[in-house]
Amino acid sequence: MHPADVVAALRKRGTSLRKIAQDNGYSHIQRVLTSPWLAAEQLVARALNTTPQALWPSRYRNPANRALAFKQTRKIAVTMPQA
Repeated sequence: MHPADVVAALRKRGTSLRKIAQDNGYSHIQRVLTSPWLAAEQLVARALNTTPQALWPSRYRNPANRALAFKQTRKIAVTMPQA
């Protein structure tokens, strides 16, 4: 999904990246729009009632590449995508 589309979808739901970040103990999560960030991807997807894989499919094409990120994420509960 294009970064502007993600921001627009969040606005339509009455929220923003800043609000999501603050509600979850982060100072900001804007980087998630252009770079992989597992925890922030999960938070944004949850706010949009979808999955990170649906928002950023190119980041999830090879689940083995993301396995380390799942192991290192402790801030929120994340779910490993099913192959």
